[in-house]
Amino acid sequence: MATMKARGFSASQKRELWLRWRKGQSLSEIGRALGKHAGSISGVLAIHGGISPPNRTRSDLLLSLSEREEISRGLSAGLSLRHIAKLIDRSVSTVSREVGRNGGRTKYRANTADKRAWDQAKRPKQCLLAENQVLQQVVAKKLQLDWSPEQISGWLQRQFPDDSAMQISHETIYRSLFVQARGVLKKELVKHLRSRRGMRRSKHSTTEATERKTSIVDAISIRERPPEVEDRAVPGHWEGDLISGSKNSHIATLVERQSRFTMLVHVVV
Repeated sequence: MATMKARGFSASQKRELWLRWRKGQSLSEIGRALGKHAGSISGVLAIHGGISPPNRTRSDLLLSLSEREEISRGLSAGLSLRHIAKLIDRSVSTVSREVGRNGGRTKYRANTADKRAWDQAKRPKQCLLAENQVLQQVVAKKLQLDWSPEQISGWLQRQFPDDSAMQISHETIYRSLFVQARGVLKKELVKHLRSRRGMRRSKHSTTEATERKTSIVDAISIRERPPEVEDRAVPGHWEGDLISGSKNSHIATLVERQSRFTMLVHVVV
C-alpha cells in the first residue's frame, strides 16, 4: 500500500502523473509509482477531466524575470522610466504599466512582479464553443442524439466545408465536456457519451483489472498486433467490435483497416 510522503504534488510528480496516465496506467499503478494514494491521483485527474493540461510557456512579448530584475535595479539607482526602458529595449509605456501595477517605484520587487504575472496568466481562456453559440447548440443537439464527438466533428466538416467557424475537433468537444463544462456544455450531456465515464481516458488504457475480465482463453492483446496491421499498410486485416444498445440490442461491426470498409451485422439474442 502506498504511503503519503508529503502533501500535494511537486511539478515533477505532476509531469510523471500525466505521462503515466497518457500511457494508460491505472490509478493504483500511478499511485504506487509516486508514493501517493489512488484517491489523490484521481483528485488531480478529475480537476482536468482526465485531459492532460498543456505545458505552459512564456510569450516572448511579455517581460522576462531578467528584465524585471533590470527594472528593479534601475529603480533602486534612481533612473528614470525612460532610461530603464532604453536599457531593456522596451517601450516607456510597458515599463510604466509594469511598475504601476506592482507597487510603484518604492515597492517594486522583480520576483513578486514576475510571480504575479505568471499566476495571472493561468486564467482560463474561453473555449471555442463558449465563443460560438450557434456551434454550441449544434454540438449539444447532436450529443443528445447520442452522436459521438468524432461523428459530430466529421459531420460538421462535410456540412460546412468552407466555414471554419462551424468546425471543431472531437478533442475540443471532449474538453468542453470534461474540463470546460462550466456553463459551456451541460454536464448531463456526458451521459450521452458511449463510455459514460466522468473523465477522458487514454486510448492506450488497459488496466490489470480490465484484462482479467476477458473470458477469452490465451487472449492476445491488441497492442501485440504486427506493425503492418497497426499502420494500415497491408489490406485484408479486419477489426471487429460489438455495440450494445438499449433493450438488449446489439450490432457487430467489421472494419477493413486499410480501406475502412465497414460491415454492420444485427445480432439477435
